[in-house]
Amino acid sequence: MRFSLVSVVWTLEKTLPAIFMKPFVRKIFKLSLMINFIRGEEISPSLLKAIEHSKISVIIFSKGYASSRWCLKELEEILKCKKAYDQIVMPVFYDVDPSGVRNQKGDFGKSFAELENRFIGHSEMLEGWRTALRDAANLSGFHSNNYRNEASLVKTIVDEILKRLTNDLSTIHTKNLVGLDSSIEEIENLLCTKGVHTVGIWGIGGIGKTTLATAVFNKIFRQFEVSYFAQNIREESEKNGGLNDMHQKLLCALSGDVNPNIGFIFPRERLIAKKALIVFDDVTANVNQMEFLIEVSKYLDSESRIIITTRDKRVLTYCGVCYIHEMKELSFNNALRLFTLFAFRDNSPIEEDYIRLSSSVVECAKGLPLALKVLGAFLFKRTKIEWESALENLQINSYGDIYKVFKISYDGLDDREKDLFLDIACFFKGFKRDLIEVILNACDFNSHISINLLIEKCLITTSFDTITMHDLLEEMGREIVRQESTDPGKRSRLWHHDEIFSVLKFNMVRAKSIGFLFLFYTKYNKILVGRVLLNCLV
Repeated sequence: MRFSLVSVVWTLEKTLPAIFMKPFVRKIFKLSLMINFIRGEEISPSLLKAIEHSKISVIIFSKGYASSRWCLKELEEILKCKKAYDQIVMPVFYDVDPSGVRNQKGDFGKSFAELENRFIGHSEMLEGWRTALRDAANLSGFHSNNYRNEASLVKTIVDEILKRLTNDLSTIHTKNLVGLDSSIEEIENLLCTKGVHTVGIWGIGGIGKTTLATAVFNKIFRQFEVSYFAQNIREESEKNGGLNDMHQKLLCALSGDVNPNIGFIFPRERLIAKKALIVFDDVTANVNQMEFLIEVSKYLDSESRIIITTRDKRVLTYCGVCYIHEMKELSFNNALRLFTLFAFRDNSPIEEDYIRLSSSVVECAKGLPLALKVLGAFLFKRTKIEWESALENLQINSYGDIYKVFKISYDGLDDREKDLFLDIACFFKGFKRDLIEVILNACDFNSHISINLLIEKCLITTSFDTITMHDLLEEMGREIVRQESTDPGKRSRLWHHDEIFSVLKFNMVRAKSIGFLFLFYTKYNKILVGRVLLNCLV
């Protein structure tokens, strides 16, 4: 079971007063959390998934709560997740007494009695709801009568959510941080130094820039009034809307206003007083991107801090960062530690032969963390003969070509897993997992288990239920497709609109089956790519 650590699910009745809910929306939005508001409506598969994937469930009991069978069904699902996955459950008793919820008495009992009248003859279902109400009311929660007003109640709940999530984030994000302690400490100290407003993290792809920035961000973000982590600037800026959308998202995060409706101009008076922490991840030497960063920095409080990650040192020079931290390859000992975390995954003793083979594999990875993770995951639970075979291929191919190191892991996939990996590399990177599964299931490919296997092998990752992969792995996948033929019409997949247009216009399709990017779309790509093709073909 994989939790989205910054997802919170709320179950509430439709009639809950707006005066109570609005402060929740404002306060939670400032935390940049993924919120699922569930309003006592019919349970759909997506709603069940939202409950399952949440780390925290907040149940708001009010006078009319028990009159909704859907609220009670959702409550049962939440308590199942608490038992199965240790999900955190926080009950809020809004104008009702916990004992009234526990025993279905008072105003709360009246609403439950109405429900009982509607479901006479369903004694087993009613008894299950009574049990769920009793179990939930026995949990430690928040009683509105103990607070001066809704605002103080909201603040207490939000602070507790942030505390719980922060503890989990700290645990998760430090689990596999090998060889980064000194770098984390160095950047943290720099950001606390007077006059140091921006720090750049520079290094080659796969070296751990984003990992380091994430670790620092999660460690210090509580020291700032607002914080924002802008991921994959390079990719986001290439989408339809690009930097304009990024302007808007950043402004929303910093101002706390869900609908600022002020275009793409940063209002100095709204941001100057904010002590903010911002990370801009994977910035390229694109003038528009760099000007965007410079513009943001001009409108922030002097106590604010910015971290920029990039492969191009010119970006940091152009943006005038105060300090540049260069990422270095891991030392042999740290590289071996990281590799064994993924290759063995437990603390059981490692046989001497495997220690020797591990050392040889680590030498081939050249201290690159991404390569160590991919290779370790690939060799997990494989036989010595398989290790020796993989090592022989590595020693032939690895020097000077990191793509061939990743290719070892790709070659170990079965045909369906290879197809899925290439589909994600060519089409689906950045898509919601649910959408990917719906599309592939429609093509008679049950992809759920295969996606899990690619995650286990570190070839793809998931964040907020979105599937992504490192751009080095993406480029390797696309290069595998390019190597199928010099003739685009003979390749299994086409993703660039120029090639798609040429193949269709000149009737060059020679492959038995071919995938096109415009058939698989996100909110933006459907409009952008589809319009280009249709306009050209008309």
